Amino acid sequence: MLKTRIIALGLATAALLAAPALAQGHDHGSSHAHHGGMKGVSASVPANGEIVKGKVEKLVLEFEHPMVPKSVQLMTDAMERIDIDAKLPTKAVDRVEIPLSETLEPGGYQVTWRAGAEDHEMSGAYTFAVR
Repeated sequence: MLKTRIIALGLATAALLAAPALAQGHDHGSSHAHHGGMKGVSASVPANGEIVKGKVEKLVLEFEHPMVPKSVQLMTDAMERIDIDAKLPTKAVDRVEIPLSETLEPGGYQVTWRAGAEDHEMSGAYTFAVR
């Protein structure tokens, strides 16, 4: 049974990593959006694609340039939303830290985010797994 769960976790994580819906977007208010990679975010905790052994205590997003965070969401690989107490800054910042009050069960997770600057808005997503 455990081997089946590990295989299912691996397949679900691979599917999330490959999904086109996870492509990063950089929107300048027109139809030309840039996609791919971790555009807009220079680093994250957990890292994109990371398999975490142990507890995830917080989510961290480091932006490529100061942005005003508008939303951060955490979902399971089954697309179940996990409530996070995201008190986001109302001014442009380089980094956002969101403590997690809930212990994440083993499985795959997706973080989606949206942030804006003076002349554009960016959004994106990345995945990680907890073992």
